[in-house]
Amino acid sequence: MFTRLKLYLAGVSAALLGLLAIYWRGRSDGADAVELNITKGRLESARAAKEVEDEIDALDDTELSSRAASWVRKADG
Repeated sequence: MFTRLKLYLAGVSAALLGLLAIYWRGRSDGADAVELNITKGRLESARAAKEVEDEIDALDDTELSSRAASWVRKADG
């Protein structure tokens, strides 16, 4: 009787450990996916900033001044 009980206990323990392993693996994969999305977002932001910087560097002084006029305070007086 104890042999059968030990066998059932071992089976249930193995099943619980298997479920626990699947759970932790899912959490790990989810964390990896979130980290990948964050990295992709940072890369896209850096790429967009570089494009804007290159665009601004390509402008001559007159174009740059006219585009920046809306962002600069008007002189009083």
